[in-house]
Amino acid sequence: MAMNFKIFETKELADIFAADLLRKQIHNNPESILALDVNEDLSQVYEKFVGEVKNHPADLSEIQLYSVGRGGLGIFKNLDIPSSQLNEGGTADDLDDKGKKKVNVALLNLNSNKKVGFNNDNDELFKAKELFIYATGGDKEEVVRSLYDANLEGSSTLSNIKNHRMVTVVIDKDAAGRLDHDIVEYYS
Repeated sequence: MAMNFKIFETKELADIFAADLLRKQIHNNPESILALDVNEDLSQVYEKFVGEVKNHPADLSEIQLYSVGRGGLGIFKNLDIPSSQLNEGGTADDLDDKGKKKVNVALLNLNSNKKVGFNNDNDELFKAKELFIYATGGDKEEVVRSLYDANLEGSSTLSNIKNHRMVTVVIDKDAAGRLDHDIVEYYS
């Protein structure tokens, strides 16, 4: 288990950091399989990511992008990625049915109602090599605190996140509002 927090002063800084994480993943591993939550809260992250990749070209010939949830990966079509590499299935079964190797990175939005990624079945996402959890705004401060305090022995979604071998929680100061001051200082 390795849960780290990255706390940023503003949502925009958190967006830039998350976008850069995705760009670096693709740069370092052009065969990456990314599971991306198409939640509206992450739309600015993806816009910044597309802009970064256009400014700093990367080899996109082998990456695979999977949408998490219902929605689409339309923003990524701006990268001229072949449609065969954009998978809009929307469920954990879709990830499993493609017969692909393990997901390298999953970027998931943490909702204020403690839902993350797929609402019913997160098993395939929790097998991702690296998990990034994103939460911004004051309405997320309670769920961020719940994640921080989650029981390692539990079976809830938050416990599963906390038990993941490599998870980074990307939040802004508003979402960190219920964390102890010394914790916020340490991870800022």
